[in-house]
Amino acid sequence: MEEYDLTNGVVYHGDCLEGMRKLEDGSVTLGFTSPPYFNAVNYEEHVEKLQGDKDRWEREEMSYDDYRDFLVERFEEVLRVTRPGGYTVVNISPVHWEGERIPLPFHFVGWMEEAGWKFKEDIVWEKPVAKDRRSGVLLQNPYPGYYYPSVVSEYIFVFQNEADDEEKNSIYRDRSEEEKEENRINLDDYQGEKSKNVWKIRQVAPGENEHPAPFPRELAERITEFYSYKGDTVMDVFAGSGQTLLAAQELDREFVGFETQKEYVDYAVERIQNENSQKTLGDI
Repeated sequence: MEEYDLTNGVVYHGDCLEGMRKLEDGSVTLGFTSPPYFNAVNYEEHVEKLQGDKDRWEREEMSYDDYRDFLVERFEEVLRVTRPGGYTVVNISPVHWEGERIPLPFHFVGWMEEAGWKFKEDIVWEKPVAKDRRSGVLLQNPYPGYYYPSVVSEYIFVFQNEADDEEKNSIYRDRSEEEKEENRINLDDYQGEKSKNVWKIRQVAPGENEHPAPFPRELAERITEFYSYKGDTVMDVFAGSGQTLLAAQELDREFVGFETQKEYVDYAVERIQNENSQKTLGDI
């Protein structure tokens, strides 16, 4: 497995399942990721398109059972490397396939609970700009049974690795007052949308990022700030273009990222190095 050592952490080129087996038990405080879309994106062909080897990419066939097993096996390993009281947060949404809307997030919660995770919170990420035109069906056929709302949201599910001892079942009980103060969250804009479980954050526009399905960096920054402390290790097992890793670096956390596609790894590493250089120059 190829390894890239950076100032605030490390990025691995390879399958996260293999990579996490090298990590110690309880070495991660927070995981934040968005799993590969079931039957929605063929990442290998998308990379070939980026390289100019293909004009377009096609969906990749995969059975739902195989997809479930793929996720469960990896999030079981995420559980092992997450400290007692620590969290993993997952951005996930229903998917359209062969004319059906598959309720992946609701199945996923059950899979995670069976793996040993404790469900804690559900947050809806609302996208202010909607590209989905499903609602137009009712305009063309204004009759009962033709309603298909435009999809403008995804789910953010928070899970915790519960500690056996309730006194240790948190990420703040063993922090000093000095450490807490150093991580004090600015609440100036908290009583608006941030205090609710519906977050309105603009999605990444086409052309802003080389990855086909990146979540906004602001999303990763909020999760990182709410569920970890400076110096903690934040992990993304499907790192893509490095949004989680960039948020961790910006907020003075350590990071670990895994990505199977070399093109995305190179892109993420370059972005992380560039921002770290700018940050270093700004501190001079």
